[in-house]
Amino acid sequence: MTESQPTPLDRGHDTAPVLREPDRAEFVEVNRTTLRLWCRGDPTAPPVLLLHGAYDHGRMFDDLAPRVAALGYHAIAIDFRGHGDSGPLDTGFAWSLLHIDLALLIRDVIGSPVGVIAHSFGGGQAIGLAGAFPELVRWLVVIDGLGPPPDAFVLPDDVRAMVQANAQRTDRILFDVHRREWPSVEKMAEYRGAQNLRLSPQWALHLARHGSRRGPDGGWVWKADPMFGLGVPSEFNVDLLAEEQRRVQCRVLVLTGSEHDTWRDLTPDQEAERVGWLRARHVIVAGTGHYVHLEDPDTTMRAIRAFVDEVGP
Repeated sequence: MTESQPTPLDRGHDTAPVLREPDRAEFVEVNRTTLRLWCRGDPTAPPVLLLHGAYDHGRMFDDLAPRVAALGYHAIAIDFRGHGDSGPLDTGFAWSLLHIDLALLIRDVIGSPVGVIAHSFGGGQAIGLAGAFPELVRWLVVIDGLGPPPDAFVLPDDVRAMVQANAQRTDRILFDVHRREWPSVEKMAEYRGAQNLRLSPQWALHLARHGSRRGPDGGWVWKADPMFGLGVPSEFNVDLLAEEQRRVQCRVLVLTGSEHDTWRDLTPDQEAERVGWLRARHVIVAGTGHYVHLEDPDTTMRAIRAFVDEVGP
């Protein structure tokens, strides 16, 4: 379905979420790696995958996932390869590799097609999955995940050479030893909050707490694999992105915020163009930035519920 004009929704009340532990947590072997799953709801209910953004992890859905489960779904938030508690990346910008992880997870572990709710980088992964494996995705909700602007990866020659050299590193032990260690998780949360100014202190601390581990020297390091993001294409090809998004066959809801924010880089015209490629419904959640579902989960869920009530499980 296509709506020529996005639908603005009023922001709900600012209330601190009650973040409960998942009902179940498990590891599964997929595509020669280990993926962490954070599960809520009846395991026999229709499955919904929740996909986080770059450098994040599945615990960013600790507020949204229980709400999805309450609609009668089995909500499964994952840690991507190279993120959270899942296995390391062991390579650079493995865009298609993560598509395959998701496809094998759905086919071989979950065992039936899924609905997908995905944020940012996870939105790009979900779009790629739905385009390449349309039989595996029933419907798709993309939260500010339409891809970067056209000039995102146009790098100066010296930066391109550095990225290519780093992508070829094989000495992972040396690489890990030289990762920055932080004195406390609270300091990591302060850093995260400085990068994402609209992220509440509570959410910054929650994401840092579940996204960090002890380093070799006794401090704290981010769980995200340092190889992630190295070896990105030197130039971003919008034509390829357009083709990937046009291949999506399922019904799509796109949620974006109305406020300027870190990683909200598309102009309104660019957003509209990409919504058109997806033939999607576009809802703007007023008063939110990049983290729409964290800033206003109530309005986010109203939009999701209206969408899934229409398209079915």
